[in-house]
Amino acid sequence: MDKTKTRGMAAMASDQPVITGEFSNPVALLKLRKQKWITNNKEKKNLMDMYVRNVDIIKDAFNQIKQQTGISSTEEIVTTFIKAEEQNYSLYNYVNMLNSEIDMIEEQNKSIEAQIKRHEDDGKMNEDEKEMVRQRLNDNIKDSEEQMAQVNNEIKSCEEEMVQIKNYVWNMVENFKKSHFFLSVAQNMQYDEDTVFNENNVTMYLAELEEYISLFITYLAYR
Repeated sequence: MDKTKTRGMAAMASDQPVITGEFSNPVALLKLRKQKWITNNKEKKNLMDMYVRNVDIIKDAFNQIKQQTGISSTEEIVTTFIKAEEQNYSLYNYVNMLNSEIDMIEEQNKSIEAQIKRHEDDGKMNEDEKEMVRQRLNDNIKDSEEQMAQVNNEIKSCEEEMVQIKNYVWNMVENFKKSHFFLSVAQNMQYDEDTVFNENNVTMYLAELEEYISLFITYLAYR
């Protein structure tokens, strides 16, 4: 009824009959409904005309494609178009891959050009400069060999010291084992002629001796 009243007010503005009460003038109500249907039909007709125009445009496009390609089947045209799109996508990916390879090749070319320039600069050196470079390289090699020999000597010295330390530790631990001292933290290690102290086990061997010495110091303090 609210809608009917609103339309009645619009009808008054356009000199159309107005509904003054509920169902007081069925003719006016029917005229309003008729006007609404006419308006809706006009809108639908406009939409239909637009759809028809679009269909005609599509038909014309397909007819032109058929004339240009010689393909008479619409399904075949659609299939060909889809395949062409897939090929375009594949070509796009391939072009991107080629661009990446080109960038990588350009970087390699820059590196090669730098190496060529360095070699050209080396080739421009005279005999005296080449001799100086050769002498400098020989000095570097000699220094490296001396450093290596020094490191080897230090390693050999450390190995000899480890052997002496092992003998001292072995002797002290054997004497402590003959006493009444007993370990509570460290573990009893086994010694023989083949025992070798290294960076992996020396801590455990020395821990045993350290606890024995600690017990001995405590014993002396109490005594």
